[in-house]
Amino acid sequence: MRILSFIAALIVTFSIKANPAFEEQSTALNNAKTEQELAAEKVIDQLIVAYNQQDIKSFLALYTDDVEFYMYPQKLMFTGKEDLIKRYGLMFKKMKCLRSKSLKRITHGSIVIDHESSEICSKAADVVDKRSEFVTSYQIEKGKIKKVVFFR
Repeated sequence: MRILSFIAALIVTFSIKANPAFEEQSTALNNAKTEQELAAEKVIDQLIVAYNQQDIKSFLALYTDDVEFYMYPQKLMFTGKEDLIKRYGLMFKKMKCLRSKSLKRITHGSIVIDHESSEICSKAADVVDKRSEFVTSYQIEKGKIKKVVFFR
């Protein structure tokens, strides 16, 4: 019985050490991102900068002409740049500040999922009227955002 217990303990110990999910620190290999993932993250980083600068031209340039916006799970909110301009163009003009940042990010291939925080100032640039946190999924195709899904 002792031998069986020893063998079982040895197998469990080996399994834990062989499984990277049990390691305290991930190896550099596990943390390496593909070129596709780095490129997708770069698009979203540019999007956040354009949003924060309220630069509608740069903001629009990051989307495909037929971009689709959804509310989770699959409720279509709107499609295309014309509707995108209607929603964001007015907000960019009216607001005194827009501040967004990624709090946590998961990237898999061409999909970027951000846990984001957002602040909006409607009266003065130094007076935040609304703060919120949400999760957004972005699908990138050929360097542009093709699909956006908001999780609220």
